Amino acid sequence: MTVLSACGGESRPTDRESLVVPGELLSSAAARQRGSELFARHCALCHGERADGQGVRRNLSARAVDFTDPYWRDSVTPRDVYLVIRDGKRGTPMPAWRILTPEQTWDLTAFVLGVSADPP
Repeated sequence: MTVLSACGGESRPTDRESLVVPGELLSSAAARQRGSELFARHCALCHGERADGQGVRRNLSARAVDFTDPYWRDSVTPRDVYLVIRDGKRGTPMPAWRILTPEQTWDLTAFVLGVSADPP
């Protein structure tokens, strides 16, 4: 079963409306810490160590999202972020991270949504 999950073979909701947002997890300091560790391992190369979009793509036309930008934070929902992490973003270099479990994806969502709320 683990192999199927790691390869994206596990059944997951595809309809954005059926995806249940775990509000308690998004506000959890523990979830944000786990998300921070996942971010450092999987996302910082492109999005920058401080999640500010200053990774390896900073000087290219298809720049990585700056998660510290409050405007970005106000323009997305937790569901949007989860689905982009899980499925990638068509037409951009953002890959699908289907190797992450749903809980890990929510942890990462909690982290990136919290970055713009943190004081500099």
